[in-house]
Amino acid sequence: MQQLSLFYDVKSKKVPIRNQFSHNRVCAEDARIALEERYTLLFEETDKFNRQLVSFQANKTEVLHSWMKYREGFSANLVELLLKELGIESGDNILDPFSGSATTLLVAKMLGVDAVGIELLPHCHLAWEAKSKAFDYDVNELRYIRSLIEQTIPPEADRKFPHLTITETAFPPEVEKDLMAYTQWFETLDISQNAKTLCRLILMSLLEDVSYTRKDGQYLRWDSRAEKIRSNNAKRLAQGKKAIKGIHKGDLPHLKEVLLEKLNRIIIDVTKLQRDRLSPSHQKLIAGNTLYTLPTLPENSFSAVITSPPYANRYDYTRTYALELAYLGVKEEIFNLRQSQLSCTVENKSKASELETFYRSIGQHQRFQQILAVAQKNRALAEINNALTIRDKRGEVNNRGILTMIDQYFTELTFVFAELYRICRQGAGIVFVNDNVRYAGEVIPVDTLSTNLAEQVGFTPYKIYVLPQRKGNSSQQMGKFGREALRKSITVWRKL
Repeated sequence: MQQLSLFYDVKSKKVPIRNQFSHNRVCAEDARIALEERYTLLFEETDKFNRQLVSFQANKTEVLHSWMKYREGFSANLVELLLKELGIESGDNILDPFSGSATTLLVAKMLGVDAVGIELLPHCHLAWEAKSKAFDYDVNELRYIRSLIEQTIPPEADRKFPHLTITETAFPPEVEKDLMAYTQWFETLDISQNAKTLCRLILMSLLEDVSYTRKDGQYLRWDSRAEKIRSNNAKRLAQGKKAIKGIHKGDLPHLKEVLLEKLNRIIIDVTKLQRDRLSPSHQKLIAGNTLYTLPTLPENSFSAVITSPPYANRYDYTRTYALELAYLGVKEEIFNLRQSQLSCTVENKSKASELETFYRSIGQHQRFQQILAVAQKNRALAEINNALTIRDKRGEVNNRGILTMIDQYFTELTFVFAELYRICRQGAGIVFVNDNVRYAGEVIPVDTLSTNLAEQVGFTPYKIYVLPQRKGNSSQQMGKFGREALRKSITVWRKL
C-alpha cells in the first residue's frame, strides 16, 4: 500500500464552521460547537466530489453496476477514486462492512484487489452472486435464453407470489401471474446454474418497474390504482374521510418487454467485460450483521475500509425493499432482519444486552465494557441525547423512537469503529460516507461526532471532505424550525 495522500492536487476550499446546532438555542450546544472547532482544520470542500458520486445516480448507466438499482449505495467511480487516492494496489485487502449491492467488492474485482464485504439483506447477496459472475457467463447461452424468451410463453406457475402483508396487491393480477410464470420457467430450463441466478436477479430487479409501488426513502409509495389503496379509500369515504391521494406511475410496462430489455443490456455488458482479462484476486461477501461479524475477523487484516453505513434518517430497508425480500421468500425472518439492522429506524430496539452476551461468549467482555464506555462518556453524544429529551418534553419530537434511535446509532457505530481499528493494518485509511441529520430543531453532526468516536478508539482523524451541495430538511422540519443546510461528508481516518 502506498502513502495516503488524498486530494491535495485538486481545487478545494475551507468550509465555514457551524456555530449553532440548537434552533433558537433552546438546548445546550457547547459540546457540538467544540467538535466543530476541534476538527475545523480537517474540513475541506473539494470539486472531486458531488452528489452523483456518493449516491447510486452515477451507477445508473454503468456497466455491471446498473444491473440492480440500489439507491442507498455509492457509485463505482467514487470507489475507484478512493482506492487510487488511498494507494491501494494488488495484494492489498480492503473491507466494506456495510456492503449493500457490493459496489466496493465489484470495483475491487475489476482492479485485482482482494476484498471482503459484510451485508445483512438477502437481495444484496443475490445481486453480488449474479454480478460477480459477469466474467464467467457464456454469452451464447445468454443469447439462447433471450431467443427462448422471445419465442416462448411460459406456462402458468403453480405457486403465487410470496407476499408480505405490506406488499399485497403491489402488482396488477396479470403481471403477478407473469412474474411467477417466468420465475418457475427459468428454474426448469436446461441452462447453467449461473444463468438461472442471473435470470432470478433480472426478475427481482424489475419488480418495482412493473408494480404499483415506488421506493421513497422510509417506505413504498403506492399508485392509486392498487387494490390496497382503492379498498382503503372506499372505507375512508364511507366514514366521511378524504381519500388518500396516491401516485400515478402511468402505463406499467409489460414484463416480457422489460425482461428482454434488461437481458439485452446485460449481454452487451458481459461482452464488453469479457474482452479484458482480470488480474487474480479474491472477493467474499459475508452474510450477517456487521456488529457480530467484525469481532470474528482476524486483527491487522485490512489495508483500507471504504463504506457507507445506513444513515440516521429513519429509513427502513426492510420496507423500502419489501418487494425484493418478499420475492426471495423472506417472511418470518423479516422482523429479525429489521431489528438486526444498524439502529437507523424508530423501531429498532437496543442491541446492548445481546452484544454484551456475544462479547462475553467470545471471551471479550472487558472489551465490550471499554467500547461501551467510549460512547457513554462522549460529551457531544450526551448533549444530543439530552437535547432530544428536552425537545420531546416540549412536544417537538414527532416520534419518541428517535431518541433511542440516535443514541443506539452512535453507540453501535462505536463498536464498528473499535473493531475496524483492531482488524486494520498500520497505515490503513478508513473512509465513511454519511449525512448529517436534524431532528426537532437539533442538528446532529454525524461527521464530527463519528470522527470523535473513531479518534477515541484509536484512529487519527485525517480529513472531512464536504460536498459542495448541501442536504435540505424535511418539509416538516422547515415548517417548524426553518431551513438548515446540512453537510454531506466523506470522513477519512488513519490507523497510525
